[in-house]
Formats: sequence, C-alpha cells, structure tokens
Amino acid sequence: MRGDGSYRALLALPGAAGFFFAANSGRVGVAATGLGLIWLITGSGGSFAVAGLVVGAFAAAEALVGPQVARLIDRWGQTRVLPWMLTVHAATVVATVAAVLAGSPVVVVVLAGAVAGASTPQLGALSTARWAALLGDRRGWLPRAFALESLANAVAFLLGPVLVSVAATTGPAWAGTAGAAVVVVIGGSALALQPRTAPPVATLITSSSTRSPRSSEAAAGHGLRSARFALLVTLTGVLGLHFGAVTLSMTAWATEQGSAAMATGLIGVSSAAGLVGAWAYGLRRWQAPPVVQLCCAAAVMALGCAGAAVVSGLDAHDAPLVARLVILGACIALTSVLVPVIIVQLTVLTEAGLARAVLTQALTWANSASAAGSAAAGALAGVLIDTTGARGGFALLTAVSTFLLLLALTSRRRLS
Repeated sequence: MRGDGSYRALLALPGAAGFFFAANSGRVGVAATGLGLIWLITGSGGSFAVAGLVVGAFAAAEALVGPQVARLIDRWGQTRVLPWMLTVHAATVVATVAAVLAGSPVVVVVLAGAVAGASTPQLGALSTARWAALLGDRRGWLPRAFALESLANAVAFLLGPVLVSVAATTGPAWAGTAGAAVVVVIGGSALALQPRTAPPVATLITSSSTRSPRSSEAAAGHGLRSARFALLVTLTGVLGLHFGAVTLSMTAWATEQGSAAMATGLIGVSSAAGLVGAWAYGLRRWQAPPVVQLCCAAAVMALGCAGAAVVSGLDAHDAPLVARLVILGACIALTSVLVPVIIVQLTVLTEAGLARAVLTQALTWANSASAAGSAAAGALAGVLIDTTGARGGFALLTAVSTFLLLLALTSRRRLS
C-alpha cells in the first residue's frame, strides 16, 4: 500500500464538500426518525406494541419502495425527483404526528408511517452516486470516497438517536420526530440545490449514440438482474445479519453478568472501532484487488466473532469478569473495525460492475438487503438468546461471518 493524499484532498474537489455535508447532515435525520416515532407514540400514551408496528411499517416501506424511487432518480435525475420526495416525506411525517396526537385508529397511524418511510430519501445512495460521477476515471479515489461515506453513516447513526432522544425527552413527545424531519428536509434540499455535482441525466439514459434511450435503459436493467449483482446483494444481506445480532448479543452477555451498564461500554467499543476502521482505511490506497480485501476482512471478522463466542461461554470459574470483559471487548473491536472495509469493497464492486444508469438503484437495493438481514437476524438472535443465552447470539455471529467468508471465497472469480 502507499499513501495517496487525504480526505482533505478528496473534499477539496470542486463541489465535493457541498454535496457531502448536505447529504450527510440530512442522513442524521434519517437515522433518527425510527427512534423518534417510538418516542412520539409512547410519549403520547401509546403502547410499545403500536410503536413497533409503526416503525416496522416505516422500515418495510422504506426498504421495498426505496429502490423504485431510486429508479425514478436514475431516470430523471436527483434535482428533479428529490424536491418531490422531500415534500411528500415532510407532509406524511406531519400527518403521522397529527394522527398520533389526535388518537387516530392504529391502522391510520401505521399507514401514515408507511408512506413516510416510502418517501424517505436515500441520501447516502445519492451522495455515493455523486462521488462516482465526480471522480470519473480516477478509480483509485473511489475506495477513499466510499470509506468517507461509511464513516459519515456511522456518525449519523451515533448522533441521530442521541439528538432525537434529547429533543423528545426535554420537550414535547413529537419534538424528536418533527426535528428529524426538519433535518432531513434541510439536508435533502441543500443537496437538490447543487445540480453541478449531480450525475448528468444524459449519461444516465444513454451511453452510446447508436443506442436509443429505451435500449440503453434495458441493457442497464439487465445488470441489476445479473447473477453477479444478486451475489453482491446477498453478501450485503449477510452483513446485515451481523448488524442485527451483534447489539443484542452484547446486551444479553452484559445482562447475564449482572451489569447492564457493561452493555453500553461494549456497544461504545463496537461503534468507536467502526469509526476508526472507516477513517483509517481511507487514509491509504490499498493495492490488493477489492475481492482479495473483501476475503481478508471477512476472515479476520470471522476470527473475532469466534473469539467472542468462546469468551461468552466462559464463567467466573474459567476467568475473572474483568478479564472476560477485556477479551470480549477486544474481539468485538477486531470484528467491528473490519465492517467498514467490507462495506467499502462491496460498494466498489457494485459500482465497477454496473452502468451508471442504474447505480442509485443498485446502492438502494443493497441498503434494503442490509436492512432485511438486520431485521431477520434480530428476530433469530432473540430466539437463540432466550434459549441458550448470550453465547447463542455470538454463535450466530460466528456462523454469519463464516458464511460471508465462504461465500466471498467461492465467488471471487465471478466478483472479479
């Protein structure tokens, strides 16, 4: 590996800082919306069951409708579609808040939440697509740009829930949800007002003067139906399984030790390691092919999960609690620091194998796969933990990371 500039050099490219900070400020609001809805409903006298239904409808609609909206964006351009999305999103969030405060039937609140989720702008995908358009043939810069996106996403999901919780607990119950929507609209509007860095619609429609727009669009769509893209989406979904199980497993282990507060420390270690991993990875240009980096990162991640599974099965007769806590924290840190590397490589491989005409759709499908994997693993990990304790959750993490490694190894030729 060799040095290749810095994040500062990347953000110094014309228009880069503007769209990056606009998109990722809005992404803080996106990360806060789900928790904001929970605070809104429970703080207004509703039950956690209703809150779960609404948040589930919001997330499901976002995952299912998001790729379809991304198709419109690829077809018509970010600056034309995004203002309409933001308008619908703001209106439906207001409608959801009004329905909750008015004590409307649950089905009305669930439907309003679903439409709000369906209209949530995928600002991360839009920002990533802009990086691909801006960097053009400078492919050596793409991993750094995608690492910066991974870092921004991690910050958003750390900062968003904290801000929405403060707003909802120090003010009225609706303050968190409303504040999240305002942040989304401001960030998204700032992004829509920067047409210079948006992927040009002309290049989205046709890549050859001998092709009609319809035939070019069909050729690009074939890329989304290819076995290679299906494999990349599957790998992203498997990584989502990890996201869904890791927090539950850490919390269960800390609870078993009689100190729920330790869960906060372990989650903090995991989050900090992810931030450091994303930041450090983008500081250098790595010469190994993306598939090789993916396999190496998955292998180390599997080792970290296996170590955590072993430690979680020990008790006071095997080692003191402090020793087990330190070793478990080290294993979790080792695992978490590799997650951004895997995300970057999957994004690089996705961008390299598809036409720009469908890039936003592809990135949004990947987000949906990750969300689906996270939801499925959360449910499965909960069952395993209830039956076998925290070690069941960490055993699931080990199985998931091992499967990720095996799938990457057996598919490396197709991915290349």
